[in-house]
Amino acid sequence: MKMNKNAVKLLRGSVFTQLSLLFLTGSPLIAQILPAQLLNDTRSFEVSACMPGKEKIISVWMEKRPERKDNDENAADMRVAYKSSANNGKDWTDKGIIDLTNTFATGNPYVTSNDKGESYLVCMHIGKDFWSGNISLYEFDFRSKQFILKSIPFKSDSQLLDKPSIVANGNEIHLVYNAYNSNFTNSVRYQMSRDKGKTWTAPVSVFHDAKIKYLGPSIALLKGNQIAVSSGAYSGNNIYLARKKTNADSTVFERPIVVSKISAKLGSAMTELSRFGEKLMLTWQNPHQRNETWLSLSNSDGNSWSAPFLITAKGNLLSAVVDQKGNIHCIFSDFSDQQFVVRYKVLNSRYEILKEDVLMQNTLLSTFTEYLGAYQKLLIRDNELYAFWIDYPNNNSLNFTKWTF
Repeated sequence: MKMNKNAVKLLRGSVFTQLSLLFLTGSPLIAQILPAQLLNDTRSFEVSACMPGKEKIISVWMEKRPERKDNDENAADMRVAYKSSANNGKDWTDKGIIDLTNTFATGNPYVTSNDKGESYLVCMHIGKDFWSGNISLYEFDFRSKQFILKSIPFKSDSQLLDKPSIVANGNEIHLVYNAYNSNFTNSVRYQMSRDKGKTWTAPVSVFHDAKIKYLGPSIALLKGNQIAVSSGAYSGNNIYLARKKTNADSTVFERPIVVSKISAKLGSAMTELSRFGEKLMLTWQNPHQRNETWLSLSNSDGNSWSAPFLITAKGNLLSAVVDQKGNIHCIFSDFSDQQFVVRYKVLNSRYEILKEDVLMQNTLLSTFTEYLGAYQKLLIRDNELYAFWIDYPNNNSLNFTKWTF
């Protein structure tokens, strides 16, 4: 959707007023704590965030490099940026940048913290020839409010390393990512560090069916010192999940289970796996286009899963959390009926809708050419929700909204 410069300025100038009034028009059950904040006014993608302490929040994302001039749907020429807050999202630091010179892109950041509040970021650096690069781990320095390079778990001169995801527990950090060869065959790799990311085990494959092209792995820590790895796939396969003991000498994962068939309409899907108390949650969606978004829950550490629930038939950028009552809160971008809106829904454990609202008003779409990214992020703390969401019509800008439920 194209706008002239004056229209863009007017829209940006009114965004705080519109968003701060937005929840007043909905149910009184939702009370916005702070006016919505514009965290980044350039094209933002692949948002991640974590809460390393009572008042601390860190958000990371991909964004276009300043030298990039094009506006097509390509995702090339990107870097990673981040901001942090020490007062629960009221104020944010200046933007920090993670990038390497003379590379194709830096991207797909994922941030997490352990029980001590130590925070780690993993991202991919893609070499200039595309089929090379590394997976890099950074640790957040709370004094300087910067991410510092900790180690490079894996580097390759002949593979594209994609979609890293980590979970941290004590001194342990567990890492998964996709490794693609130039013939487009790939595997989901797993590595582990027992010394806070200083050294790493050699990579091993999580899944072993060479006929499947895996897509979008994710990782979560389970009860009993286990980890679980999920992955979607290309070309109408399944959503898979495999587990292993974190302290086992063997690096072999258990035989994977199929959580769900990927629907014929969706075709390909990437995953996000999360744990909330006694529940595991899996969401999946198309990597970068408008399509179906799905969700499933497990009360048995991934042994069995609920029937998949369709959140929306024409959306993307789904992020979901589970509260202490077992209700599911989710945000997602919806592109139905030639319109764009960021929606918020609350579901109970039977997937019955308890509440619906929006984080921005509907915007008509005359065209759709933008690369969508893959993720927004919703966090939960007690009875408060923290949403990091993308305003697609307004230059893919990144916004932050916080409310009680």
